[in-house]
Amino acid sequence: MTTPIEDLIRATLSDLAEEAPTVQDQLIPAERRARNRRRATAALGVAGTLAAVLIAAPLAVAATGGDAPRPAAPRPPAPTAPPTPAASVPPPTPSAPPIPAASVPPPAPTAAVPSTSPAFPPPGRPTPWPTAPIPSPSPQR
Repeated sequence: MTTPIEDLIRATLSDLAEEAPTVQDQLIPAERRARNRRRATAALGVAGTLAAVLIAAPLAVAATGGDAPRPAAPRPPAPTAPPTPAASVPPPTPSAPPIPAASVPPPAPTAAVPSTSPAFPPPGRPTPWPTAPIPSPSPQR
């Protein structure tokens, strides 16, 4: 048996349930927002990477030293002259005596001067590296 108060509560809850608007599923809009956020993040990542490559590539090429000579290319084959008959070339005539080559004495060998130490240059010559002043000891009190 039910009491009249229980019947009243049941009837009220049934009426509320019938009059309440239906609630749409909130998961679908949340999924859509998350999907759009992932797409935007991926697109920005791709765009940032592409921009970095487009900016860094010319700088890297310029830093490699554009003054370097071009790589050697294979030489084209030498043109071949048509063979000439041996009879058409006149033999050399000994009309003038050959001129002797001027005699030039060979250059004198230079003597190598031994260095006192490879770490220090000779006096009066600049050092090949930057030098810092040597600190002097401060008097202690």
